[in-house]
Amino acid sequence: MYLIPKNIKIKKEIFKGFGIIEIIAMALSLGFGFLLQSCVSDYKLKIFLFGFPPITTFLLLLPLPNGSTPLIIFKKFLIYKYRQKNYK
Repeated sequence: MYLIPKNIKIKKEIFKGFGIIEIIAMALSLGFGFLLQSCVSDYKLKIFLFGFPPITTFLLLLPLPNGSTPLIIFKKFLIYKYRQKNYK
């Protein structure tokens, strides 16, 4: 296995740990939140529905110290859970 040194970046980063894909995902979740809040008339629910998708997306894409994200960890957990070998 070929190891990449830590000081070499593999992807373009706009902010530390956030690349173009993450920025696009944040913009999409912001648009989705805007669409959700336009369907409701109560202002407290509007604020919640407008802020919930972007905050959730940000927390799922936030890089951890080991270089992974909670979204990748959750995806690996689901793959492990459904592809386990059953021994009888």
